[in-house]
Amino acid sequence: MSRNFGDREGSNLRRPPLAVVLVAVVVIALGETGGAAMSRLKPQIERYVAARVAANPQTHGLSGSAEYDDEVRDRAVFAVEAGLSFFHTHAEGVGLIVFFASSLVASVVPWRRARTALYVALTAGGLFPLGYLVYGVAVLEAGRDAGIELAERWVLTPLGSAAILGLIGLTLVLALVRPREPLE
Repeated sequence: MSRNFGDREGSNLRRPPLAVVLVAVVVIALGETGGAAMSRLKPQIERYVAARVAANPQTHGLSGSAEYDDEVRDRAVFAVEAGLSFFHTHAEGVGLIVFFASSLVASVVPWRRARTALYVALTAGGLFPLGYLVYGVAVLEAGRDAGIELAERWVLTPLGSAAILGLIGLTLVLALVRPREPLE
């Protein structure tokens, strides 16, 4: 009996939707590219951040005192670099998790609506690393503390929560679904 790979009803080989796979692969690729750019462009990034801080003195709380302002500038540079570094590392890991978890969803979850809900949660969660890019930009434009709060509240927390809910949902489904008979 011949089975068509793409036939979802007649095959045990299922695959996640292309959009989910695309998000996972693009996030991994962006994370790798970001890491390479970060290591090659560190001095340029530091100069750019220092220039943005100087261009927005009120936003960053510059006082005119060189000693104090150097500390503020250094903290902003550190926060932006941390955001870029977190983006790089999280993109590599989260992209792989989304790819693996969505493959499990496609293979194990028998209910169409549950699969759809899990795909949506995992795809949104797959965008989580992009929140660290928002983090870096928000630090530059809104100031260190306000920028970090904005990124955490409006981007990182919702996307991270989506990823966690997707993984918890997958775990619950795995606990509910009985093992299938082995293929002959």
